[in-house]
This record gives sequence, C-alpha cells and structure tokens, in this order.
Amino acid sequence: MAFSLYRWQQQCINAWLSGGRRGIIEVATGAGKTVTALFAAKALQETLDRRLHLLIIVPKTFLLGQWKQMILTLEHELGYKRDEIGLVGGGVRQEHNKPVMIYVVNSARYRVSSLVAAQLKSGQPVMLIADECHHYGSEENRKIFSFLSVLDDSATANYYALGLSATPHTFHFDSVLVPALGPLFYSYDVGQAIADGVVNDVVIYNIGLWMDSEQAEEYEKLTDAIINTFRKMPSTCPELVKVPQGRLFGELQRLAHGKDETKRSFAMLLLTLLYKRRSLVYEAPQRIDCAFDLISLLSEESTIIIFAERIEQSEALYEALSGQMGNTVAMYHSQMGDVARTLALRRYRMKEVRILVSCKALDEGLDIPSADVGIVIASTSEQRQRIQRLGRILRKDEGKGTASLFYFSLLDTVEDTTLLSDERGEIEEMHLTWDGNFSHPAYDELAYALLYRVEERGLGIENILGFIDQGRIRSDWRLKPHALLSLQQNAESPEHSAYYSVMRSLAMIRESGMTVA
Repeated sequence: MAFSLYRWQQQCINAWLSGGRRGIIEVATGAGKTVTALFAAKALQETLDRRLHLLIIVPKTFLLGQWKQMILTLEHELGYKRDEIGLVGGGVRQEHNKPVMIYVVNSARYRVSSLVAAQLKSGQPVMLIADECHHYGSEENRKIFSFLSVLDDSATANYYALGLSATPHTFHFDSVLVPALGPLFYSYDVGQAIADGVVNDVVIYNIGLWMDSEQAEEYEKLTDAIINTFRKMPSTCPELVKVPQGRLFGELQRLAHGKDETKRSFAMLLLTLLYKRRSLVYEAPQRIDCAFDLISLLSEESTIIIFAERIEQSEALYEALSGQMGNTVAMYHSQMGDVARTLALRRYRMKEVRILVSCKALDEGLDIPSADVGIVIASTSEQRQRIQRLGRILRKDEGKGTASLFYFSLLDTVEDTTLLSDERGEIEEMHLTWDGNFSHPAYDELAYALLYRVEERGLGIENILGFIDQGRIRSDWRLKPHALLSLQQNAESPEHSAYYSVMRSLAMIRESGMTVA
C-alpha cells in the first residue's frame, strides 16, 4: 500500500521545490517533519539527472538510529537499501561514501564541510537536512556550513537544504541559519495540526500552587535584593542595560568569568540571587505533593509522562510514586547509566510501566510512544522546551481520546502562570489552583449547585463526591449532555457509568444556566 502524505506535507514540499529548494520549516512536534524531509528529497531526486547525495545532521546520537529506521520503513517509497545508509557519531564510524549519510553534529563539525565541498565541486548534487536546526547557529556547530564560504555560485548551484524545527528562531537565526539553509518558508503550528487531525486533541490545565508563609517571606527578601542589585547596573555594568532578558544570564556568566573585578563581583552577586530565587520556585515541595494528588485522581489506565526541572525533584517524585504504585513507574534522566535509561524506555514502550518520570532528557527528539497525560511539575520560561513537552502527548495513537497536559506554576512569583505564551485557538486551556485540594471556579459553581439539589431531594452526597473530584481535573463536564449520555451508556464499568452520569448532571446545570442562589 502506497504511503500517503498529509495535505500540509505535500504543500510544504511543493513550496520548497518551487521556492529555491533551500529553506527552513517550522512545524509542530509530532506532525511529521522527518517524513516531510525525506519525501522532499525524493521529489528533488525525481527532477535531477544525477543521483542525489543525502546528508542528514542530527543534534543527538540516538537520532541516528531513528532516522535510519524511518528511511528503512519507507524503503519502498524512497528506494534506499540498508547498506546505502551510513552513520557517523556516538562511536559509530562508517565510510563517508554512502548515498545517505547521517551525522551527529559533534562528529560533523570538522569533516562534513570538506566532503560536501568536494562533492559540489565535482558537480554532484547534495541535499543537507538539518534536523532540529535551531542547534546549529552556535560558534562550533555552524562549522558544518563553512563550505559555503569557499565555493563560488556555480558550485553551490547543486546545493539544496532543508532545516527542520518546531522552534527555529534562535539568536543566530538570521545571521547563520538563514544564509546556510535558506529562509523560513513554511509554518504549521500545533493549532493547525490539531484542527487537521494530524496530531491529537489536547486540553491544557494550568494549575497554580500557593506558597506557604515562609516561602513567600524568603521569595520577597530575594526579590528585594535582586531589585537593589539591578539598580546598580547602570553604573557598574552599563553594557547590560539594553541586553534582552533572554540573553541576560549568558552575559552575566561571561562577566562572572571576566578580568574586571568590579564587574565580576556584580555579576556573581546577581547570578547567585537569581539562582537562589529560581531554586526556591522550582524546588517548592508542593509541586511533588500536587503531582501525587493529581495522579491519584487520574484513571489507572492512563499513560503518563512527568517532566521535572531538577534531577533531585524527579527522583523524589519517583520514590513517592514507586512506594505506592510499585513497578508501574519508571524514571529517565541524564545522570542514569545508559543501560538503566534504555531499560526504562523499553519498559515504557512495552507498556510494562505506565508512568515515566523524566528530567529534561525527554524534551527533544527521542521517539517514544505518546502518553495520554503529561504533567509538567516545573519548567523554564523557554517556549522551545514547553512546545517539545506538549508534543510528547500530541502524537496520534489509534483509539486515543483527548490528551491532557497539566502545567504547575508557583503563584505570585516570576513564573509564568500559563504553559504557552501565545494564543492557540484549537487548544482548550483551563485554570485551576491547588492548596491541598484542586479548585476550578466555573466547575466548582456547578458542583455546588448539583450537591445542593441532591441534598434538597434528601439523597446522600457521599457517593458522588469522588466523581466530582475526578471531574475537576478532566474536561468531560464541558461536553454536551447527549454526548455524555452516550459515554455513560457505553461505559466499560458501573463506576465509569456513574462518573459520566455525574458529569451529565453538571452539563445539564451548565446548559440551563441555573446555579445556587
């Protein structure tokens, strides 16, 4: 059976072919960037009279195998055999003369440019696919593109390029990536992918956590110290005044290692204060308590990926969950050994465990099965990381319903209270708080109305309280009553049927516009 592209993929390939055959695409994680790039190479080959040399650069070693496997999966469509694919990086050193070469960028910096230059000089067409291309603007990584500075226009006429990323814009985007790969010519965001059914539908729950009095006092002291230190910046380090916030940490770190003692002391003081405040926010113990409470309300059939910001935090949560749920929980982070990490992922892929606790290592590139639920117990403000995490639960899976992503933030701090910085029309967002119990104002009003009516009729409320607690961290109550009736009738167990009955009652109250006086 012939492989079928999504409409957006065909549109993207057509735009690339007709627009100079160099460029960057910005595409939602899970929407099919890898397949798009490979079929673009196929479409390009069909226009050429010489065999195309395909060069793929990846940022991490495990991506070598993922790209090779995808090419072999599409062998019928692409025509490449196993022995025509070469890998370089992560201890693998194959000959550089295969029709398809896949390099880890660390191994490509000093070798690829001269090889590409020789191929182009001989008239051989070369297509470079830069996977996760936002990595390649740095001082070291940009060396993979140095062949462009030593070749004339006639040689580079046979050079084709396609950059792939869900978040391509970096500090060096215009100065390095666009000259090397071409302009951004196609964008396909999460909202479009959801609307087209390319990725799964999702509801985001932004959950605000309250600080206790000691945390609030410490946070205020650190904030006052940071403000007072910033006030000294114009006189001590005037060059920092106009530095964009996203680059401030990097500039402070540079000054902290500089020769000017006054600037070094200032930078080290400010960095220390900022790190202390960040640690207070990220490491707040209520994040673990909230995650534990949340998981206890979720279905026991849910597959869950948990994202932590600190390894100690992920280990603490793993220990807490393992103590109650045993071997259904696994952990994955960069300080674990290779064997332990491989085993954890294998157990998750084989569905031996349903909860995977991670720390940053899962953020980008690694191909693992999609989860029903994502829980971000702590996150940096970097949108790239957040979009990658969202992508972990968006991948299409047969029989999978609407996915849920829970994002925790500490209220009344500098931390963002919403996961995504911009509006994404196809994604429903809800805002809850947790202080030992979950609270959702709109939902709670309906729940109080239902409890009032149940009591008014002389019925006991104990049997429905648990279902109300479950519904607060689900979106079922937003459905139409007839849709919930169908779910109730088709429920797999009496408990599920009773849950949907309660949700249908809430939906009927919502539609009637009636509340408790």
